[in-house]
Amino acid sequence: MNKRTKALVAGGAGAVILLGTAGTFALWSDEATVPGAVVTGGKLDLTGETTVTWTANDISDGSAVEIADEDGTIQLVAGVELVGETAITPELAGDYLKAELATTSGAAVPEWLDVEWKVGDTVLTESTSAEAPGAPSVVLTPATAGDAATLTVSIRLADDYQSGAQDLTDEQAWDSGNFTVTLTQLPPSQS
Repeated sequence: MNKRTKALVAGGAGAVILLGTAGTFALWSDEATVPGAVVTGGKLDLTGETTVTWTANDISDGSAVEIADEDGTIQLVAGVELVGETAITPELAGDYLKAELATTSGAAVPEWLDVEWKVGDTVLTESTSAEAPGAPSVVLTPATAGDAATLTVSIRLADDYQSGAQDLTDEQAWDSGNFTVTLTQLPPSQS
């Protein structure tokens, strides 16, 4: 056998040996344990009373005025406001949780009335919620949710009607329908 043939045979045998050991080639590996996270679920819940306590008050000093109508209808006059109160319980639990508490009535408020909503001592302002745009609302956090124990609505004649600059007609009436209170989570970056 010549040298060239011997070299080819030796090279072929070396390739077979290398191919035969390809399945046994191993890479180094190692592992370590790192701590994980403990995650618990937050909570967003709203419960409330099914009744509203209605009173009439003298605007000048806040003293009670008797509601004489037995059918539940009140005829507002200048100097008197109708006040309804009910208990609500918003529950918020969670890091960075913010929620908007909004109120809406079943019917739009007419121009001759002023309606003001309060949660605790906070007067609700115009809502930013997509579900209730323009509805009175307040932003709550887990720290402030406990302050929202009482929902109050005050209904009185608008200023022009209080002062007599505008007159009421016999046809003017407002049936508020049921009031709806919603609690909607906000993105953590929105206030």
